[in-house]
Amino acid sequence: MVTTLLITCGVLLVVGAPIWVAMAGSALLAIFVEGIPLTVAAQRIVAGAQSFPLLAIPLFTLAGSLMNASGISERLFSFTKALVGHIRGGPAHTLVVGEVFLSGISGSSVADTAAAARVFVPQLEKMGYPRAFGAALSAVAGTLGPIIPPSILMVVYAWQANVSLGKLFVAGIVPGLVMAGCIMATIAILALKRDFKAAGAFSLSNLWKEFEYASLALLMPVLIIVGFRAGLFTATEIAGVAAAYSLVVGMFVYRSIKLADLPAILIGTARETAVILAIVAAASPFSWILAVGQAPQLVTAFVSSISTDPLVVLLILNIALLIAGMFMETVAIMIILVPILLPLLTSLQIDLVHFGIVLLVNLVIGQITPPVGVLCFVAMAITRVKLGALFRELWPFLIALVVALVIITYLPALSLWLPHVAGF
Repeated sequence: MVTTLLITCGVLLVVGAPIWVAMAGSALLAIFVEGIPLTVAAQRIVAGAQSFPLLAIPLFTLAGSLMNASGISERLFSFTKALVGHIRGGPAHTLVVGEVFLSGISGSSVADTAAAARVFVPQLEKMGYPRAFGAALSAVAGTLGPIIPPSILMVVYAWQANVSLGKLFVAGIVPGLVMAGCIMATIAILALKRDFKAAGAFSLSNLWKEFEYASLALLMPVLIIVGFRAGLFTATEIAGVAAAYSLVVGMFVYRSIKLADLPAILIGTARETAVILAIVAAASPFSWILAVGQAPQLVTAFVSSISTDPLVVLLILNIALLIAGMFMETVAIMIILVPILLPLLTSLQIDLVHFGIVLLVNLVIGQITPPVGVLCFVAMAITRVKLGALFRELWPFLIALVVALVIITYLPALSLWLPHVAGF
């Protein structure tokens, strides 16, 4: 049954079928071949999407859409320009620091990349930076979106691995800053080599002015973390609060969102949510067949035959996940692999929160690697840069993110220290 499932899914992907069609179609065929009633597949599909924690996905997506529509990205980038724009390579550093703050609002790598490419690449080009460099940096900085909370991918992983979403949110903060630090270190090296310029002198009064201008946007991540820590809201409730906060700020404070804009925002949110939940629903019978076929036990036995050292196993998993991320969509990888890997992780006493962060870092690196590097294609579409030119600028940052992955993998305290201090 598992063989039929995997071969059929592979064939459907090769011929260009969407990932949810490939998973659902292969599961239906495998169930039919085994003589199991097809009603089982229908039940599994419904059960896969019928989970209360998953309601946080459309609400966080809506919050990000509202904040982006309110022009919040421009406010945040103006603040970070006042903060770091005066150092060598300042405009590039500004983009990365801006993405750190933006990631704490949208939680979407695609939305963050689009905002950075739209706002910053023209500014970088005016200051003498190559357009391909700006496009590559936009894609790379977009990888911070799912790591720094809130994160839609964290919602999916927490639901799958049955771990605290609040703890997972807090666990992503330091690793996200490590990634940003590695990206900025790469910018500093390139700035010296290419003689990149700064964006002007530092002004404390201007910094305070821009801080006030962006203060309501900067408050949203604080609202999310404090709400979790104080026990005021569940994961789903805080997503609803974030969406309501975004709506109030956008419509009544900044007044950049009009009533006529809401239908388009809601339709866009519905489309993004439908893509994610279609994969979640289709993957449910797919994962069930893998479980019935004892795939988790087979994977555990195979990896354990190579090594039972957690450090070696994490190395093997990192390599496998990086390769998978090059060819598959992130949510699909999570839905398929997490249930298979949980018994292995548990047997080796690898902390599931730490592994969740490691998994997400692997997957976001996959978002900037061909052939499926979705963030590269988003940046290319907005900046009109060709893939070859973009990738020539991208590879130093790709190395930087792999270095960050190694650091995050083998220093679990980076993921676990802050949740412990915060009392999770």
